[in-house]
Amino acid sequence: MIEIRYLKETDKQFWYTLDRYLPETEFQNKICTKMGYVLLDSDNPVGLLRYNLFWDNTPFCTMLIVAEGYRGKGYGKQLMTH
Repeated sequence: MIEIRYLKETDKQFWYTLDRYLPETEFQNKICTKMGYVLLDSDNPVGLLRYNLFWDNTPFCTMLIVAEGYRGKGYGKQLMTH
């Protein structure tokens, strides 16, 4: 079963396996502002999406990554649609 939910503190280890560029202070900010998502397949995290706001009101995706073994299954599209 696929689930997409907001980023949580408990996702930190998984997050940094895919996104090595986000400073830790920004990771905490993504949790507080709910501007980060994790995609889970059968409770196993397999993808992530983070975004910022352009002109303080228009969301734009700054990072979308799906773990290598899960690519080509439509998970990235599901994250963008969400």
